[in-house]
Amino acid sequence: MNLLKENIDQQLITAAQFIKEALQDEPDYVEIESEDEDKETLVLDKKLKKLSFKEIPPLPFSGRVAAIDGGSATFLSARSFVLGVYRSGYVIFQNQKRVEEKINPIALEIVSYGNMEAKYKNAFFKLARENPSETPEMSKILDRLRLFSEWSLAVELVEKLNEGDVILIDGSLRASIVPPYSFLNRLTQRAFEKKIHLVGISKSSTLYWGKKSPLIPMVLKTAEKLGVDKSWYCLLTDVQKEFENSNWFGVIYVSKLKRAADFGFRVDVNRLDRVKPEIIFSCLSELSSDPAYLGYPYPLAAIHSQVRIPPSEIEDIKNRLQSKALETGISQADWDLLFMDFHHILNADLNK
Repeated sequence: MNLLKENIDQQLITAAQFIKEALQDEPDYVEIESEDEDKETLVLDKKLKKLSFKEIPPLPFSGRVAAIDGGSATFLSARSFVLGVYRSGYVIFQNQKRVEEKINPIALEIVSYGNMEAKYKNAFFKLARENPSETPEMSKILDRLRLFSEWSLAVELVEKLNEGDVILIDGSLRASIVPPYSFLNRLTQRAFEKKIHLVGISKSSTLYWGKKSPLIPMVLKTAEKLGVDKSWYCLLTDVQKEFENSNWFGVIYVSKLKRAADFGFRVDVNRLDRVKPEIIFSCLSELSSDPAYLGYPYPLAAIHSQVRIPPSEIEDIKNRLQSKALETGISQADWDLLFMDFHHILNADLNK
């Protein structure tokens, strides 16, 4: 046992040293690491200095701000098929008040090896007006269906809102598998035509600093080291140089929306938008004053709480489905045979 403890202790020391080196990393570039299924990496030259951090001014904003989000969960797996649920929705705020919301009914999906290709292809085509190049593995289908639903709401909101209004997306404005290039190209163009500001907010990001460190925490650390004691936004990209004819549809910033906040976020602004960035960030900052979510735009927090699927709801759906199954004549033994997982028995003590 002592030998095992010594081995893990040595590994912990190595891990701690890696973290220390990551925190000391000071490169003059950042890289955007691509999604697993889309191997395109973008390298951006950027040496941060104090002037890189622009103070967010208090500016009047009377338009509407819509926020979109979705939630999903798989609750039963029989290996050859899975059952899961998802829902999506949006809220619209104006003058700090919720004026409208739309929450799509929860959707229950049965995804199997027999239907996954057709199910995915139909949903993809409905959103993108083209066929997908491939079908992802079964475990990813449910999340993709939820994302398709979210981006469909973005299309709806672009037509619904007016000039000067803002749409907040939970995530980036980068074309990949979801959303595909052709779709995001149409959406950003339409938002530009209607003078609606399309903005992506990422809580975490695949951007990284140098070779080791996640970008957002390192930009925050740099701002602190430089003595930037205010709410700020920091431009990371040059839209003309970096984004022409590429999958990157957003001008990328990192921002600390409230001086007293502990967190910063990646903010993507539609690269076609001609709005002055301080207008966007002033609006976001004004929306980020709720003490429970200080520094995060409240409309996104509000819609997240509406569409997330908590464990209690998942358990209720699972129990109701089991009751319906037993009513149809499925035996408890057959139910257990399909869905019992021995891992639950091995790890039963961890769930107490």
